[in-house]
Amino acid sequence: MDRTAIRATLPYVVGLAVAAALYHYARQIEFDPRPGALGPDFWPKTVIVLMALVCLFEIGRILLGLKGEAQGVAEVLEGEADEEDAPKYPGLLAGGIVLVIVYALVVNTVGFLLSTFLFLAAFMYLGRYRNHVAVWATSGVITLMSAVLFMRIAYVSLPRGVPPFDLVADAIRVLLGG
Repeated sequence: MDRTAIRATLPYVVGLAVAAALYHYARQIEFDPRPGALGPDFWPKTVIVLMALVCLFEIGRILLGLKGEAQGVAEVLEGEADEEDAPKYPGLLAGGIVLVIVYALVVNTVGFLLSTFLFLAAFMYLGRYRNHVAVWATSGVITLMSAVLFMRIAYVSLPRGVPPFDLVADAIRVLLGG
C-alpha cells in the first residue's frame, strides 16, 4: 500500500471516528419507549450508521485500488488548487451567511414551513437564478417534501410559528391529510 492511498483514506478514517463518537452519544439519548413508535434516537442513529457505511465503502474502494468516475474527498480537495483563478464573489458569500442567520432567527416566529419556503426562494435569487417560475416552484416542492418527510415519516415537531403565521402550518397539515 502506497502513501497516496493511505493519504486518500485519511478523511474517511476521520469521518469513521466522528461517526463512532456521534453514535456513542446517540446511544445516551434517554426517553420512555412507546410501543409501535420510533424513539427520538432512531433517526440520528440511522444517519450516523449510513455515514459510517459510506466511510467504510470509500476506505475499501481506495485500498482495493478501485478508481471509478466518482472522486473521493481527497481528490476533490486536491483539485481545488486548480480553481484559484476562478472568479470569487465575497458579496454573495456574505449574503448567503446573512440569509442563513436571518432564517435561524425567524424560524420560530414565522414557522418552519413558511420560513423555509421564503429562504429557498431568497437563496436562489441571491445566487443569481432568475427563472421566477422555477424559483417559486422549486421552493414550494422542496417545502412540501420537507413537510411530508418531517410531519408524516419522521414525526418531528416543527416550529409552527406565531399567529398569523401558524395558519400556514395548519393549511399544509390539512393538505397532507392530517
